[in-house]
Amino acid sequence: MKKSKVYLIALVTAIFLSALLLFSSVFAQDISSTNQVEPTITVPLTQWNELKSNNEKALSSIEASSVPLTEAQTLVVKQEQELTEARNTINRLESELDKAKADSVKQEATLNEMQNSLDVLKNKIERDNRTIKRLRMQRNISQVVGAGAIIGVVIRR
Repeated sequence: MKKSKVYLIALVTAIFLSALLLFSSVFAQDISSTNQVEPTITVPLTQWNELKSNNEKALSSIEASSVPLTEAQTLVVKQEQELTEARNTINRLESELDKAKADSVKQEATLNEMQNSLDVLKNKIERDNRTIKRLRMQRNISQVVGAGAIIGVVIRR
């Protein structure tokens, strides 16, 4: 029984101390909240009315500008899409240009080969023409010599 009295007294004391701590923290919070007084500003009525008027004008201006802002955002999205399309077109055209450049290089190489072949053929034709000229000269000389020999043989007889 003595033990149960001691436990009962200890229990009641613990409850009392808990309640005391709980109320003291609430009380401390109430004290701290009452110590923090919100500062006030004194403004003349004319300035207050002017501030109120300016605030209303600003709010109406914001509301009025929200529609153009939405339109501007829509326009920006549209322009972004157009830019993306233009970028894709530029990329495609760049690849086509690169292909055309490669084809041009190939054609230039082919033309250079053809030019070289034409130069070789031109030189061959010039050599052939010189040979033909020389052969004609030789033929004409041999005909003149032959005709002179025949005339010489005819005259001597």
